[in-house]
Amino acid sequence: MGSKLPILAAELILLVALFGGDAAADKSKARALFKQGIDEYKAKQYDAAAATLAKSYELDPKPDALFAQAQAERLAGRCAQAVVHYHKLLATSTDLPTIKAVQTNLALCPQQPEPAPVIVEPTPDVPAPAPPPPPQIVTTTVVREVPRSDKLATFLFAGGMLAVGGGVGLYIASKGALDDADHARTLDDHEQFTDRAKTERMLSFVAGGVGLAMITVAIIRWSSGSSETKPASAEVSLTPTTSGGVLTLSGAW
Repeated sequence: MGSKLPILAAELILLVALFGGDAAADKSKARALFKQGIDEYKAKQYDAAAATLAKSYELDPKPDALFAQAQAERLAGRCAQAVVHYHKLLATSTDLPTIKAVQTNLALCPQQPEPAPVIVEPTPDVPAPAPPPPPQIVTTTVVREVPRSDKLATFLFAGGMLAVGGGVGLYIASKGALDDADHARTLDDHEQFTDRAKTERMLSFVAGGVGLAMITVAIIRWSSGSSETKPASAEVSLTPTTSGGVLTLSGAW
């Protein structure tokens, strides 16, 4: 155990020397880059100076390197990047002169305009589609002349036929009465049948004459074209439907 302690101590010293040597090398390189960046800054090569100083800050994060980088970025017209580094210095530095210098140079960068608020215009209401027009009803009126029969002529003809028929019947009855008179057993019966036959015959002639007259008048009216005519109208309506249509017929006859 005692023989291993010197070996462990030697290894530890070697590791410290190695890491310490790397850190020292980084700092040395950072100082060289810082000097190079300052020279570029003085030569007004601001873009090159900002890049060189950024490398120096990565190797050895000193406030001087970050401040010089922000200054070079501002003078190169890259204020957006410079503002970020200025604020980083304000957040990490406690040195009042450094803070004041940072604030002074930060004020030289124009204020970045705030993005304009996005105005979302309301979507206009889409009007509801107009309802379909009601079905159109197509109506057609048809007018025609309808002949009407002469009722008076019809009545006269019918009455005349009845009268003639009655006259014929009375005439036949009168002949029967005469036959009965010829076969009467008494004089009173003969006279009674004879009077009845005369009366029936006279009535038959009257009825026949009246009937013939009525028939003649009816025939004259029909032959003279005195039948009445009256206009008749009809309306035909067609209503469209989803499955076809509805046909409506109305009128007066």
